[in-house]
Amino acid sequence: MFKIESNPAKICLGISAFLLLIYSISFMFFSTEYVTGGDTGFALIDNGLAGMLGEDPAYGMGGIETGFNGVLFFGIFISTMLILFEGAKGKWTIMLPVILGMTTMTVCIWMNWNPDSAASETPKYVSILVTLIYIAAYALLREEGVNEGLSDFKPGLKVDDKIAMGALFLLVLSGLYYSLRMIFTPEDVISEGFPAGEGWVDDLEAAAGLGAPLPTTVSVTGSLILMYTLWSALVLTDGAKGKWAIMHPSAMAFIAATVTSYIGLVAGLARTTSDANKMDILTIPLVMLLVLISYFRLKDEGMEDGMTFRGEPLEDGGKFTFALLAIALIVGLLTMINEVLLT
Repeated sequence: MFKIESNPAKICLGISAFLLLIYSISFMFFSTEYVTGGDTGFALIDNGLAGMLGEDPAYGMGGIETGFNGVLFFGIFISTMLILFEGAKGKWTIMLPVILGMTTMTVCIWMNWNPDSAASETPKYVSILVTLIYIAAYALLREEGVNEGLSDFKPGLKVDDKIAMGALFLLVLSGLYYSLRMIFTPEDVISEGFPAGEGWVDDLEAAAGLGAPLPTTVSVTGSLILMYTLWSALVLTDGAKGKWAIMHPSAMAFIAATVTSYIGLVAGLARTTSDANKMDILTIPLVMLLVLISYFRLKDEGMEDGMTFRGEPLEDGGKFTFALLAIALIVGLLTMINEVLLT
């Protein structure tokens, strides 16, 4: 079933994928429950602050933003499973950006952790664990060709299609804008989205998990966005040939992000008050469209060269489009049940 020969590498990637899946599902579907310690309903995992409303500064803060982080974790989970099922050959394009992003995320969590909160410190140590075992998997996979093509990488504008080039430029520039601000100045990002002194900010219901996000949450978002940004940058600077492996997880993640965001609007759980909030809501579907435009426009430049399914050569024939629709339907249905029908 798995196309990785090294058993230690399989174990490392398997543990990484498992932890990414747990946090992805927990954040995507139980984010408000997570930040309230399970007080608002079932939580797959939680922050350990049950019953501490008004007593702890982290209680009920950033449920919406935590949910978005879950969707981004989902894309990284897909990319990890892709390595397991399709093999390591040439997958440095996936792994190096993820290693950089995970390392950044770990540093951000430790630097921005609120010492005044009694919240569970599990994320601090899980982030270190996942980063280290993912790096170990990368090192173990060198003998299986994970670095194939890396020595030939010479950055430049390697995309011929002008529309796809423009879409990738927008993805890279917007990704850098969002990720670097969130990583280095999360407090400024929060103050723009939730201006101090505004009545609606004071009225946010921490009891429902809808309080303003904390710097830790925002910086994690920036670290995750950085991974997707680096993937887009690789397509732009290394060419489209064989880059299906990094574009599939990106497309699936932002399809899911768009669906969950707009169901959140229907459920009244989306942030729409400040200008920054409105810009975020508009940016998510734009990113999805830019990723899809880039992918489909670059088919003629070898985007799907070497594409496999369970290690066997695969002619697309609409299968990727079907997979995107299936993910949109499944994630949308689960989100609607959770946020609309069960609330």
